[in-house]
Amino acid sequence: MSRNFLRVAKVGGSLFDLADLPVKLRCWIDSQPGVNVLVAGGGRFGDSVRQADDTFALGDATAHRLALDAMCLSAELLAVLLPEMTLLHSLHEVGEKLSNGESVVFNPREAMESPSCQLPHSWDVTSDSIAAYIASELRAQELVLLKSTLLPVNTNRSQAAEAGLVDAHFPQAAPAAQSVRWVNLRSTPVTERPLRS
Repeated sequence: MSRNFLRVAKVGGSLFDLADLPVKLRCWIDSQPGVNVLVAGGGRFGDSVRQADDTFALGDATAHRLALDAMCLSAELLAVLLPEMTLLHSLHEVGEKLSNGESVVFNPREAMESPSCQLPHSWDVTSDSIAAYIASELRAQELVLLKSTLLPVNTNRSQAAEAGLVDAHFPQAAPAAQSVRWVNLRSTPVTERPLRS
């Protein structure tokens, strides 16, 4: 892979309880050729929104907005954990940084609120589909899902969605041509498998 190889890596919210997450992320990033755009999952922030929606029936639009707020908080946290990476808020900014060969943390709010974003506003869409959308918008060569669980051998995207390993919309959000890799960052050693189309 050349220096221009672009990868979007979704950092699963379930990883944010790992005390050594910054070390694990740096080790993984250093082993990956090219540049990386990190998109953070909502984690416990998102879980709180989901619990509030279960309790108060917030409605799709409100729950979606608050879940996006949760992702924004996680992005801020990730940028604190990896201070060597710039936190960016627009796809245009990402393009400028990547041209300099810099890996970055991306806050997806502006991209998600763009009229061109057609992702449904429901719990069928979580950070998995949002990362797939960002990867498509940036024309990334690869999408990586950094997770806390092992992906069964030969799993495809529809099977992963049915098993609750990714969100329900992910098979539609990740085009068949998009290369998707599943990385269990919690395992020792770290394990990786392709997530088939």
